[in-house]
Amino acid sequence: MDELRFDRTVIAIAHALFMNRLHVLRLTEVVRLGIKPDANDADNFTLPKGLDAEMRQLALNYVLTCLPEYKEAINAEKINWLRLA
Repeated sequence: MDELRFDRTVIAIAHALFMNRLHVLRLTEVVRLGIKPDANDADNFTLPKGLDAEMRQLALNYVLTCLPEYKEAINAEKINWLRLA
């Protein structure tokens, strides 16, 4: 039972790493491209669709590099992560 709890904890940490990395990558692109706030939502800075997908993949690759021994578990969860991000 403790092993299952440990694995869930590692996956939760991996998700946090993913979201943090994605946030940094998106902010970097916002600054690099000089993206201005969305006209409909002043708090939202929208990246071009293809670029946003690339940032998600880069963030996922980062997590897989950090936790290679959990590759299978991360790949099983990534669908949910990508949908929520």
